[in-house]
Amino acid sequence: MLTLVVGISISIFPLKSQRCTIKPMTQEQKNEIRWEAAEYEFVPKSTKWHTEIGVATLVLVGIALWQQNFFFAIFILIAGIMVVILGNRHPEIIEFVLNEDGIHIGEAASYPFEKLESFSLRERPHRSDELILKRKTAMNQLIHIPIEPEMVGKMRSFLEEHLPQEEHEPSVLESITDLLGF
Repeated sequence: MLTLVVGISISIFPLKSQRCTIKPMTQEQKNEIRWEAAEYEFVPKSTKWHTEIGVATLVLVGIALWQQNFFFAIFILIAGIMVVILGNRHPEIIEFVLNEDGIHIGEAASYPFEKLESFSLRERPHRSDELILKRKTAMNQLIHIPIEPEMVGKMRSFLEEHLPQEEHEPSVLESITDLLGF
């Protein structure tokens, strides 16, 4: 029997006008962990970052035009514009609920424990910690969810009753996106 009772809602990446909030727990919220967090960690982009993306885009467009590959040049130009637009987009705040049914991510998705293979809790210095869930699928297996460092112990206790814990090493793609500030 699970005796864990948590009733806090924490905004992990508060925007300038936002403060962390604590919500009282109701009777219906027993045996669940509930929190709010940004859908991803926003990293402000500097003028240098924008300049580097612009120069890289222009160099690749130049190479494509030199090779007379006009479709590739158009593709690179559109990709460069999209990187800048997506890099400047601010995240939405999403409510996460972890309960006996599984994990619920806002109104967009729910993952029952039967569809999950394992979990990992990754502590990252100078950034938010992450709950990583591995799904029983061949594609897009990992779900990364930001959590507060104070929640790691509670999460581990709760999840160990439903899933095995397994270490997750960051992939090359994850390392590249961290390096680019995404």
